[in-house]
Amino acid sequence: MPVAIGAKLPTPPAGERKVVPERRRMEQIYFFCEGKKRLLLGETNDAAYCFEKAIKADPYCDACYYELSNIYALANRPVEARQLAKAAYMLDSANVWYTLHLAQLCADAGADARYFFKKTIAQNPQIAEAYYGLLTLYDAQGLYEEAEQLLMQHRQKFGTSEANVLSMQNILFKQGKIGEAIAEVKRLTALHPDVQQYRLLLAELYGAAKSDSLAFEAILQAKELDSTSYELQVTLSDYYRRTSNFNGYFRSLLLLFSSEATPALQKLQVLAFLQRFPSVEHDYTATIDSLYALARAVYSYRQEELYATYLLQTGRLEYALNVLKLITLRGENDESLRDVILNGQKSRFFSTYAGESIAFYEVWQLYLDLLISRQEWDLLLHEADGYARVLPDKYRAFFVKGISYFQQKNYPDALNAFLQAKKHHAAPADTAFLVKLYSSLGDAYFFLKKYAKSDKYFDMALRLDAASYSVMNNHAYYLSLSNRKLKKALKLSKATIDAEPNNPTYLDTYAWILYCMGKYADSKQIFRQALVKGGDKEPVMLEHYGDVLYKLKEYSNALIYWQRVVESGGDSPQLQEKISKVKQ
Repeated sequence: MPVAIGAKLPTPPAGERKVVPERRRMEQIYFFCEGKKRLLLGETNDAAYCFEKAIKADPYCDACYYELSNIYALANRPVEARQLAKAAYMLDSANVWYTLHLAQLCADAGADARYFFKKTIAQNPQIAEAYYGLLTLYDAQGLYEEAEQLLMQHRQKFGTSEANVLSMQNILFKQGKIGEAIAEVKRLTALHPDVQQYRLLLAELYGAAKSDSLAFEAILQAKELDSTSYELQVTLSDYYRRTSNFNGYFRSLLLLFSSEATPALQKLQVLAFLQRFPSVEHDYTATIDSLYALARAVYSYRQEELYATYLLQTGRLEYALNVLKLITLRGENDESLRDVILNGQKSRFFSTYAGESIAFYEVWQLYLDLLISRQEWDLLLHEADGYARVLPDKYRAFFVKGISYFQQKNYPDALNAFLQAKKHHAAPADTAFLVKLYSSLGDAYFFLKKYAKSDKYFDMALRLDAASYSVMNNHAYYLSLSNRKLKKALKLSKATIDAEPNNPTYLDTYAWILYCMGKYADSKQIFRQALVKGGDKEPVMLEHYGDVLYKLKEYSNALIYWQRVVESGGDSPQLQEKISKVKQ
């Protein structure tokens, strides 16, 4: 329950502690007792008010600061809780509970609370919480030797508990002391022979020690205790995978996924792991299909995104597109998901849907990227509108629409869409997107023959990323097509081939600029490099090379390359005229 108190927290006065008048002391006692009573009744706000009144009566009441700190901590207001805890500690640093409380709050905030935990243990070695609080810090900071010594100290004080042994084996394992870790877990299996968890942990440690036979023996012992537990199938599947027994591995995965006890996150992690090994997916496609069918029984946007990716990896593009489309439709009508998308951490569904909302964004990006790769421009325009309805970053929708219009040679609408994307984009630090946007604006303005604005946006893109060679190449090529600033074009193009000397597209641009400058022999030499490096399959490049040969009066060779353009399906407006001219 939120604490509704004033913004200004009570703080103890500086200087020596003073004795308050009897009337105020009695008032403090009354409000303190009333506050404790309100806490027992669950009336947190009223309790906080009473403790504040008690502090006002006696600003040296350390217990009041402590109680108020606990209220703020439970209300998830850690900054105020620490401030009040420090006040209680300053007033009575000998109080072990104040020290421990401050240590825990500091540790939760990521601060180094080792001093306070150590002091707690020194003040009262019987408080087990202090040992484990300090242990957590040692573990997080990689101070494993100190952690091991602390656990031994705890063992001497409290005896050998299950928690102590489990913590010790974890710390030993992290130090590479696998043999000693195994000894710790064997101690547990001896003390608790009917606990399957310890047998499985022992199997995992034997596996880490590459003692596969002992690992399998421990798994069989665990199986005798409970053959149906999902933890058993997890350990068994790990064993089969480690020993490259893929038939056994997938058999155990099917049992694991069939169990209602297996958490959905566990299934998700397994499937994500499998996607890292496409050759295994290829060999066991039917079984993995079954795993996905079992996992998808419980709907999850992350799960569906993973499934769509799997379909793409296995060459089932149409199925993948259908799955992605269904995800976007579901998300558009999912009020909880949309609330998280619109309100972020303020949404009451945030804890449940935070990961789901990220997956939903990624699904949209994948879906739109696939439509672009398939050149489905009309559908892309329609889906971009859907994106804008559901997701707040509308600039991406406008950008995608701009791409669609541009590819359809509808340059006025493309320009308008790109300008809308620029208007709605409010993240100047997102330079990668801005480079793409400015470059696209340069493209659109060029085809509308607004060359000054085209140059302006290409220059803006290159100021953001001076190493964007694709932008350099396009700018240089457009300058050559409009026969402007050829020296600048040559300089830009030269930078691209210096960076990527085997890129046939960049070589083609450089060679074409040389052609426009009348340097035909140099142009021919670069074009030959471009053709050797893969450009011989590009109709535009073949036509350009024919143009150079024509200028060098190699008419028959020029005709050969122009005819190859026709044979490959290319046909620029001037091509047939060039061919006819040579034949005459």
